Amino acid sequence: MATIDLGKIKQVWRGTYNNSTAYTVDDLVEYTDSGVTSTYICVANSTGNAPSSSGTAHASWNFVAKGVADPIPSQSGNSGKALVTDGTNASWGTAGKLLKIHTSTYSTSVATSGGGTHDTGLEIVITPQALGSKFVVHAYQQGQVFISSDPSCNWHGVIHRKVASGSFTAIHTNNYLGSTFPTNARETDITPLVIYDSPTYSSGETITYKVTAGIYTSNYGLKYTAQNSGANSRSDFIVWEVTA
Repeated sequence: MATIDLGKIKQVWRGTYNNSTAYTVDDLVEYTDSGVTSTYICVANSTGNAPSSSGTAHASWNFVAKGVADPIPSQSGNSGKALVTDGTNASWGTAGKLLKIHTSTYSTSVATSGGGTHDTGLEIVITPQALGSKFVVHAYQQGQVFISSDPSCNWHGVIHRKVASGSFTAIHTNNYLGSTFPTNARETDITPLVIYDSPTYSSGETITYKVTAGIYTSNYGLKYTAQNSGANSRSDFIVWEVTA
Protein backbone atom coordinates (compact mmCIF):
# COMPACT_ATOMS: atom_id res chain seq x y z
CA MET A 1 0.00 0.00 0.00
CA ALA A 2 1.25 3.45 -0.89
CA THR A 3 2.31 5.76 1.98
CA ILE A 4 1.00 9.30 1.97
CA ASP A 5 3.09 11.87 3.89
CA LEU A 6 0.67 14.28 5.53
CA GLY A 7 3.53 16.37 6.90
CA LYS A 8 2.98 18.17 10.18
CA ILE A 9 -0.58 18.22 11.38
CA LYS A 10 0.11 21.27 13.56
CA GLN A 11 2.65 24.02 13.89
CA VAL A 12 5.60 23.36 16.21
CA TRP A 13 6.97 25.98 18.57
CA ARG A 14 10.79 25.88 18.43
CA GLY A 15 11.51 28.80 20.79
CA THR A 16 14.15 31.44 20.13
CA TYR A 17 15.74 31.18 16.69
CA ASN A 18 19.14 29.39 16.62
CA ASN A 19 21.34 29.90 13.59
CA SER A 20 22.67 26.30 13.70
CA THR A 21 19.27 24.59 13.95
CA ALA A 22 17.65 22.98 10.89
CA TYR A 23 14.08 24.25 10.63
CA THR A 24 11.31 22.67 8.62
CA VAL A 25 8.02 23.94 7.30
CA ASP A 26 5.54 25.07 10.00
CA ASP A 27 8.19 25.55 12.69
CA LEU A 28 7.54 28.67 14.74
CA VAL A 29 10.33 30.78 16.25
CA GLU A 30 10.92 34.02 18.07
CA TYR A 31 13.60 36.34 16.73
CA THR A 32 14.77 39.88 17.54
CA ASP A 33 15.70 41.96 14.53
CA SER A 34 17.10 45.49 15.07
CA GLY A 35 15.69 45.58 18.60
CA VAL A 36 12.20 44.44 17.53
CA THR A 37 11.05 40.96 18.62
CA SER A 38 8.64 39.10 16.32
CA THR A 39 7.24 35.60 15.79
CA TYR A 40 7.90 33.77 12.46
CA ILE A 41 6.74 30.62 10.68
CA CYS A 42 9.06 28.59 8.50
CA VAL A 43 7.71 28.24 4.93
CA ALA A 44 10.70 26.39 3.39
CA ASN A 45 13.26 24.15 5.08
CA SER A 46 16.02 26.40 6.31
CA THR A 47 19.32 26.33 8.19
CA GLY A 48 21.39 29.41 8.96
CA ASN A 49 18.94 31.88 7.45
CA ALA A 50 17.85 34.48 9.99
CA PRO A 51 14.08 35.01 9.83
CA SER A 52 14.45 38.68 8.92
CA SER A 53 16.93 41.50 8.43
CA SER A 54 16.16 45.19 8.97
CA GLY A 55 12.46 44.33 9.16
CA THR A 56 12.29 42.31 5.91
CA ALA A 57 11.50 38.58 6.20
CA HIS A 58 13.79 35.99 4.60
CA ALA A 59 12.27 33.91 1.80
CA SER A 60 12.22 30.86 4.13
CA TRP A 61 10.14 32.67 6.73
CA ASN A 62 6.94 34.64 7.13
CA PHE A 63 5.86 36.88 9.95
CA VAL A 64 3.20 35.50 12.26
CA ALA A 65 3.17 38.41 14.68
CA LYS A 66 5.39 41.36 13.79
CA GLY A 67 6.65 43.33 16.79
CA VAL A 68 7.07 47.08 17.08
CA ALA A 69 9.89 49.15 18.47
CA ASP A 70 9.60 50.20 22.12
CA PRO A 71 7.72 53.54 21.94
CA ILE A 72 9.45 54.82 25.09
CA PRO A 73 12.90 56.26 24.32
CA SER A 74 15.91 55.42 26.45
CA GLN A 75 15.74 56.83 29.97
CA SER A 76 19.53 57.09 30.27
CA GLY A 77 20.61 60.68 30.88
CA ASN A 78 17.04 61.98 31.09
CA SER A 79 16.56 62.26 34.86
CA GLY A 80 13.77 64.63 35.85
CA LYS A 81 12.36 65.01 32.34
CA ALA A 82 8.79 64.32 31.26
CA LEU A 83 7.66 62.08 28.40
CA VAL A 84 5.85 64.04 25.69
CA THR A 85 4.51 63.22 22.22
CA ASP A 86 4.03 65.12 18.98
CA GLY A 87 1.17 62.78 18.07
CA THR A 88 3.48 60.32 16.31
CA ASN A 89 6.69 59.93 18.30
CA ALA A 90 7.46 60.07 22.01
CA SER A 91 10.43 61.98 23.40
CA TRP A 92 11.72 63.36 26.69
CA GLY A 93 10.36 66.87 27.14
CA THR A 94 12.57 69.69 28.37
CA ALA A 95 10.35 72.73 28.74
CA GLY A 96 7.94 73.87 31.41
CA LYS A 97 7.05 70.58 33.07
CA LEU A 98 6.31 70.81 36.79
CA LEU A 99 8.72 68.67 38.82
CA LYS A 100 7.84 69.65 42.38
CA ILE A 101 6.24 72.37 44.49
CA HIS A 102 8.46 73.36 47.42
CA THR A 103 6.89 75.21 50.37
CA SER A 104 7.98 76.90 53.59
CA THR A 105 6.10 78.88 56.27
CA TYR A 106 7.29 81.30 58.97
CA SER A 107 5.16 82.80 61.74
CA THR A 108 7.53 84.35 64.28
CA SER A 109 7.36 88.12 64.68
CA VAL A 110 10.48 89.98 63.45
CA ALA A 111 10.74 93.79 63.78
CA THR A 112 12.90 95.79 61.37
CA SER A 113 13.60 99.52 61.56
CA GLY A 114 16.00 102.02 60.08
CA GLY A 115 17.49 102.02 56.60
CA GLY A 116 18.82 99.02 54.71
CA THR A 117 17.32 95.55 54.58
CA HIS A 118 16.68 93.11 57.40
CA ASP A 119 15.87 89.39 57.45
CA THR A 120 12.16 88.71 57.95
CA GLY A 121 12.76 85.08 58.92
CA LEU A 122 11.08 83.75 55.78
CA GLU A 123 13.46 81.27 54.15
CA ILE A 124 13.33 78.05 52.14
CA VAL A 125 16.06 75.50 51.34
CA ILE A 126 15.49 73.47 48.18
CA THR A 127 17.14 70.29 46.94
CA PRO A 128 16.45 70.38 43.19
CA GLN A 129 14.84 67.34 41.60
CA ALA A 130 17.00 67.62 38.47
CA LEU A 131 19.92 69.51 37.00
CA GLY A 132 19.07 72.64 35.02
CA SER A 133 15.68 73.24 36.64
CA LYS A 134 14.07 76.69 36.67
CA PHE A 135 12.19 78.04 39.67
CA VAL A 136 9.03 80.15 39.84
CA VAL A 137 9.53 81.74 43.25
CA HIS A 138 6.49 83.11 45.11
CA ALA A 139 7.07 84.85 48.44
CA TYR A 140 4.04 86.08 50.37
CA GLN A 141 5.45 88.33 53.07
CA GLN A 142 3.04 89.27 55.85
CA GLY A 143 3.83 92.30 57.96
CA GLN A 144 2.88 95.71 59.34
CA VAL A 145 4.26 99.17 58.57
CA PHE A 146 4.23 101.66 61.45
CA ILE A 147 4.86 105.38 61.27
CA SER A 148 4.78 107.86 64.18
CA SER A 149 4.58 111.10 62.22
CA ASP A 150 3.06 112.12 58.93
CA PRO A 151 5.13 111.65 55.75
CA SER A 152 4.54 109.29 52.87
CA CYS A 153 6.06 105.86 53.47
CA ASN A 154 8.41 103.88 51.23
CA TRP A 155 9.47 100.36 52.15
CA HIS A 156 10.89 97.46 50.16
CA GLY A 157 10.84 93.67 50.04
CA VAL A 158 13.70 91.70 48.51
CA ILE A 159 14.19 88.03 47.49
CA HIS A 160 17.75 86.76 47.89
CA ARG A 161 19.21 83.48 46.65
CA LYS A 162 22.31 81.46 47.43
CA VAL A 163 23.59 78.17 46.05
CA ALA A 164 25.10 75.61 48.45
CA SER A 165 27.27 77.44 51.01
CA GLY A 166 27.79 80.53 48.86
CA SER A 167 26.73 84.09 49.61
CA PHE A 168 23.22 85.48 49.24
CA THR A 169 22.54 87.64 46.19
CA ALA A 170 19.50 89.90 45.78
CA ILE A 171 17.59 88.69 42.72
CA HIS A 172 14.33 90.64 43.00
CA THR A 173 13.23 93.88 44.71
CA ASN A 174 9.79 95.44 45.05
CA ASN A 175 9.39 98.98 46.35
CA TYR A 176 6.10 99.98 47.96
CA LEU A 177 5.12 103.62 48.22
CA GLY A 178 2.22 104.44 50.50
CA SER A 179 0.21 107.64 50.61
CA THR A 180 0.39 110.18 53.42
CA PHE A 181 -0.10 108.42 56.74
CA PRO A 182 -1.85 109.85 59.79
CA THR A 183 0.12 110.00 63.02
CA ASN A 184 0.92 106.61 64.59
CA ALA A 185 -0.57 104.81 61.62
CA ARG A 186 -0.34 101.05 61.14
CA GLU A 187 -0.93 99.19 57.89
CA THR A 188 -0.91 95.39 57.74
CA ASP A 189 -0.51 93.60 54.41
CA ILE A 190 0.47 90.36 52.74
CA THR A 191 2.95 91.47 50.09
CA PRO A 192 3.63 89.21 47.07
CA LEU A 193 7.10 88.98 45.56
CA VAL A 194 7.42 86.78 42.46
CA ILE A 195 10.34 85.95 40.17
CA TYR A 196 11.24 83.33 37.56
CA ASP A 197 14.75 82.25 38.55
CA SER A 198 17.38 80.36 36.53
CA PRO A 199 20.21 79.56 38.97
CA THR A 200 23.41 77.73 38.07
CA TYR A 201 24.06 74.75 40.36
CA SER A 202 25.71 71.33 40.40
CA SER A 203 24.30 67.92 41.28
CA GLY A 204 23.61 67.62 45.01
CA GLU A 205 23.79 71.36 45.74
CA THR A 206 20.94 73.08 47.55
CA ILE A 207 19.35 76.41 46.68
CA THR A 208 18.22 78.77 49.44
CA TYR A 209 15.84 81.69 49.06
CA LYS A 210 15.10 84.26 51.75
CA VAL A 211 13.19 87.54 52.10
CA THR A 212 14.47 90.78 53.58
CA ALA A 213 12.53 93.98 54.18
CA GLY A 214 13.46 97.54 55.04
CA ILE A 215 12.38 101.15 55.32
CA TYR A 216 13.95 103.93 53.29
CA THR A 217 14.84 105.97 56.39
CA SER A 218 15.15 105.69 60.15
CA ASN A 219 13.24 108.97 60.61
CA TYR A 220 9.56 109.40 61.52
CA GLY A 221 9.58 106.32 63.70
CA LEU A 222 9.26 104.12 60.61
CA LYS A 223 9.24 100.40 61.36
CA TYR A 224 8.27 97.22 59.54
CA THR A 225 7.30 94.18 61.57
CA ALA A 226 7.22 90.91 59.68
CA GLN A 227 4.66 88.36 60.90
CA ASN A 228 3.47 91.13 63.25
CA SER A 229 0.91 88.94 65.04
CA GLY A 230 3.35 86.09 65.59
CA ALA A 231 1.61 82.72 65.59
CA ASN A 232 -1.58 84.42 64.38
CA SER A 233 0.10 85.54 61.16
CA ARG A 234 2.33 83.78 58.66
CA SER A 235 4.48 84.33 55.61
CA ASP A 236 4.95 81.71 52.91
CA PHE A 237 7.34 80.61 50.21
CA ILE A 238 5.82 78.58 47.36
CA VAL A 239 8.43 77.61 44.79
CA TRP A 240 7.51 75.76 41.59
CA GLU A 241 10.39 73.75 40.15
CA VAL A 242 10.01 73.22 36.40
CA THR A 243 12.11 71.67 33.66
CA ALA A 244 14.24 74.05 31.63
